[in-house]
Amino acid sequence: MTSPLKTTTPFGYNPHTAVPPVVDFTPSKPTTSSTGGLVEQVKEAFAKVNRFRDSLKLPNPGTFEGVSREVKHTFLTNHVFDGARCDITKVLTPNFQVTHSFAMGAAGAPSTYNFGTAFIGQQSFLSGNLDTDGNVQARANYAWSNTNVSKVQSQLSTTPGHSMLQVEQDYNGKDFNLNLKGVNPSPVEGTGIFIASYLQSITPHLALGAEAVHQRPTPQQAETTYSYVAKYTGNDYIATATYQGFGALQASYYLRYSEKVDFGTEIQLVTAGGRRDAVATVGGKFEFRRSTFRGQVDTTGKVAAVLEEKIVPGFSFLISGEMDHGKGQSRFGVGMMWEV
Repeated sequence: MTSPLKTTTPFGYNPHTAVPPVVDFTPSKPTTSSTGGLVEQVKEAFAKVNRFRDSLKLPNPGTFEGVSREVKHTFLTNHVFDGARCDITKVLTPNFQVTHSFAMGAAGAPSTYNFGTAFIGQQSFLSGNLDTDGNVQARANYAWSNTNVSKVQSQLSTTPGHSMLQVEQDYNGKDFNLNLKGVNPSPVEGTGIFIASYLQSITPHLALGAEAVHQRPTPQQAETTYSYVAKYTGNDYIATATYQGFGALQASYYLRYSEKVDFGTEIQLVTAGGRRDAVATVGGKFEFRRSTFRGQVDTTGKVAAVLEEKIVPGFSFLISGEMDHGKGQSRFGVGMMWEV
């Protein structure tokens, strides 16, 4: 015979007199919503990425279009001139100045006069130029902060098709630069040239970037090209390489030999449309106690030099010369720069 089932009860518990416990079946409310939790996770992940980037101490790489700025400063692109030239700058206030520029005797070009003004404030920069042909150029920059700058450039020309309006937004982060630009934008038709570029520091010496150029001359026509750049910055040198989507490759090397001697070299290769063109250029800049000399030579047979001699403080004398052996042409010019 089996024994009856025995049950054990806790000490002091009487099943006939005890009140059964009250069970609440109401579902508990979550402390935070699922959407809020997702947002917090995204914020935390973004904060971790920023902390990691700050720990790398990466420098700002500069702008995309300025990756070869140091090399361009050693070249003579904006320094060689023909005929006679005189620039007189008058500083009216610490923030405002006017410039009178005269040019005459250039081969195939008439004599010109240019009047320019410039205002430099703490957050803004304004400049304007007017020449004898009736062309007007204006530029305005405004710094909303140390990292965010808006720029506007315009040109009104008497020649049809040469007037231009350009708006630009530049943002400089701790280790990157973002630039947005529009040339002759038309919000109604959606036409113009739109450019977006981004340059990011990968290591303390290496920066990589890309640029997209969207051209829309008419509502029915559109074309987009891409460019890629790599920039390596050493202790006293900078090497860059740029590839453009239409089949062009450009490489440059800048060397700061000393505080007063700079060298730059650049090679451009074009393979678009069955072309096989290459041009290499070497330039140097030498600063002496009272003068600055720039020299340049390229593989097309062109040799150029500019000497700026500082006679007295505020007055400089210029001599410019260029010989193109490939075309059998030469240019020579003299000029003065006077600041009063």
